[in-house]
Amino acid sequence: MDEKRLKKVGGQLLVVIYCLLLFQLTYPYTAAYAASLATVPSFVFDFEQHIPFIPWMILPYMSSGLFFCLVPFYCQQKRELLCYAKRFTFVTLIAALCFLLFPLQFSFDRPQVENPLFTIFFSFLKEYDSPFNQAPSLHVAYACLFWSVLRWKFNGRKKIIFGIWLLMMGIGTLAVYQHHVIDLLTACILVQFSFILFPNAIEQQHSLRQKSGFYTKKLDSRLPAIRNQQVANSYYLIGWLFLLLALFCEGNVLLMIVSAWVAFVCFTVGYNYLCGNTGFLKDNRGRTPLIKKVFYGPYQLAYWLMWRFFRKKNNPPLIELLPRCYVGPRLDASELIALGLDRSLVVFDLAAELEDVKLLWGMEKYYSFPLLDIAEIDVHDAHVIIDAMLSAYRNLDEHENMVIHCTMGYSRSMIFAILMTRELLSLDLNKAIDRVKSINRHMVLRAHAIQLMKIIVADRS
Repeated sequence: MDEKRLKKVGGQLLVVIYCLLLFQLTYPYTAAYAASLATVPSFVFDFEQHIPFIPWMILPYMSSGLFFCLVPFYCQQKRELLCYAKRFTFVTLIAALCFLLFPLQFSFDRPQVENPLFTIFFSFLKEYDSPFNQAPSLHVAYACLFWSVLRWKFNGRKKIIFGIWLLMMGIGTLAVYQHHVIDLLTACILVQFSFILFPNAIEQQHSLRQKSGFYTKKLDSRLPAIRNQQVANSYYLIGWLFLLLALFCEGNVLLMIVSAWVAFVCFTVGYNYLCGNTGFLKDNRGRTPLIKKVFYGPYQLAYWLMWRFFRKKNNPPLIELLPRCYVGPRLDASELIALGLDRSLVVFDLAAELEDVKLLWGMEKYYSFPLLDIAEIDVHDAHVIIDAMLSAYRNLDEHENMVIHCTMGYSRSMIFAILMTRELLSLDLNKAIDRVKSINRHMVLRAHAIQLMKIIVADRS
């Protein structure tokens, strides 16, 4: 083993030892504290009375210790290993604090186990674990941390096997009568916070490299996509919170259904952000099928309300960036008519979340290039869009106008307004930014957008 490999293994071993020490210095003592209290409450949902006891689930449950020791050795880069250690520390310390402030205990009687092998494991569980330290479940939180590393290390059948096994490890906490449902959900919320607080760029790089076909062809390694991962994790967090809310509403069927609906929508939107799936709502004509309108109703309603609120700041609603070329937010029909932009238009719709107004559907030259809000824009997509815009503007008929818009008109449309201005007026990037900013004081350009534009400019020079 060479010196470099030995040093890497040494760092991984240190993380294993650190995690073991941190666990041993927190978990047993919080359990002992709860055991010393006169009364410790339990929190159980009514439906949990129907959860069956499944003795063989003790096998995935007990395998947690093996993963605990092995997972750090799959962290191949120092940043990845450090991120794992930070997440582990955060999850363990916050969980320990919850155990002290809000102690809970498991309340079901565990049935007698007949199988000799399972009996050994349950005896070990009874001896070294406790009915305390319930919410959030560290067992579930650690399973999520293990998966955050292993999901990028395997493909195909191995990845499926590991994924199912870790899922059973989490579900096993219910099936072996060690945790209640509240413990699982609070664990998912806690670990999701850790993913947001300690983002791992290595994860996103692996994610993009493993995409096949369409996404692989679009990948440009110079443009980091960690932002998509962060947005996805934010949606996942909201989803877990609404799922927990749904369970708290179990006495009110309507509220429970609505909360669960919002939760699943958030999970789906988060997954699409993670995959960079810009067309998850609209088809190639810019229309949203009815079934998607129904399912994504809460998501689209939230964006529609934000659009109604933020568009008040846009005055004028569209800016004339270049002669007969207008850029800004999505407008309603009355605003388009008032501006005289209700006919002979070339429209570039960059919004992924909302359909355009019906007035624009009838335009012969209507182009839909959906881009995810506050997400990275793929370099290949950006080239395709700017080429289409430049071609359309250079070929405008005498009585035609061109409209470029996203939903709010602050970022996506402005990025392409700057790129168009730079190329058509032969400006450098900074001067193009200053020109557009002088026209639209509400423009929002973040670091990832500036980096994207620099890459585009470099590629087109």
